[in-house]
Order: sequence, then C-alpha cells, then structure tokens
Amino acid sequence: GVKPYAKIAELGCGTGTMTRLLSDDGFHMTGIDLSEEMLDVARSREHEDESSQITYLHQDMRELSLPEKQDGIISICDSMNYLLTVEDLYKTMLAARNNLNPGGIFIFDLKTEYFYENELDGKTFSEDMGDFSYIWRNKYSTINYIHRYYLEFHVNGKLIREMHRQRAFGATDIKKAALTAGFTRAAVYGAFTFTKPRKTSDRIYIVMRNV
Repeated sequence: GVKPYAKIAELGCGTGTMTRLLSDDGFHMTGIDLSEEMLDVARSREHEDESSQITYLHQDMRELSLPEKQDGIISICDSMNYLLTVEDLYKTMLAARNNLNPGGIFIFDLKTEYFYENELDGKTFSEDMGDFSYIWRNKYSTINYIHRYYLEFHVNGKLIREMHRQRAFGATDIKKAALTAGFTRAAVYGAFTFTKPRKTSDRIYIVMRNV
C-alpha cells in the first residue's frame, strides 16, 4: 500500500544494497546504520552513480530521528536481532512509529529461536577462497536467548576476529513491544511468503501500520 515515489528509510542499511535497489525502483531512500565503516562503503558506491539521490545517516535505530516523516521504514537481514533486550525492541518500534506518516508502514524481519537453536547452535562453517577465508562458529543460549557468532577472517594474510551477538524474540515479547509503542495493526508472515509462520520457520516478517 505504499505509493510510488514514497519516502522510505532503511534501518541497518549496511553497505546500502537494498537501499539502492529500492532507489532504483523510484523510492526516495534514506539509509541509516550504526557503523560508519559500512556507511563509508555505501557512500562510495553512491559517488559512482551520479544519478543517485540516497541520503545516508549515522544513527542508532533506537534513537531514530529523521528530518521528514517517512511513508515506510524497513529493516532486513536480521538487523533487528542485534537488539539484545525487549526494551531495545520497544524503543526501536517507538522511534519508527514517531518517524512515520499516518498510515505509514514498518516492515522488518527477525530470525527465530528455532533457527538459532536447530540450524546454527554448535555448528561451524568455513570456506577457503584463496586470498579470503573464514571460520564461523555458533553458540545459542536458551537461558538469555542470545546467539553468539565467533568469526575469524583471513584476508590477504591478515587475521581478523569478530564476535557478534543476536537476540531471539518470542511472539509475546514482540506483541508487547509493538502495543507499547502504539502499533495496533500488524501482520506476521513466514519469510518470503504471505502465509502464517510455522514453528519451524527460520525467519519471520512483520508488517505494522501507523494508524
């Protein structure tokens, strides 16, 4: 229901891949990310396309503040899973609602506890592509619902280590955060479908309208 040429903001835009795709479709895009390094890459790609008019902002999604109200706000590729508490989830939903026009929609995805517990926990993935290789180890806690990614990258002989944390949110926590933020109309879908999620869904999409 978002009209053509609408104003759309992407939370956790990273290097701007989806931001650019939506811009190419005619939407007026703003990309927001907490990582200056990611935004530097996104902006450098914009310099290669003189016709692009994407705005990139360095902000925390929990404290989102845009110069104009948006017709839509999106967040994909489990950016919202990097929020580690229900309070942070609520703050992000409230910030999104405060930056939406009446009738605007907020669309985001979340990896599920089923995915962390059954598809990732305890597993190690690796790949060697010559001048680039990685080792990716996974650990999920059913006590605090936090999943940890332990990563080692070997890039042109240089070793880089990172540890990422993501949170699994249950339906009760998501609904409570949404209602507290003032969203009263919403729908939930299994990833890449318009059907209800299953207990074995790896990822869900949530669509909320600001009414």
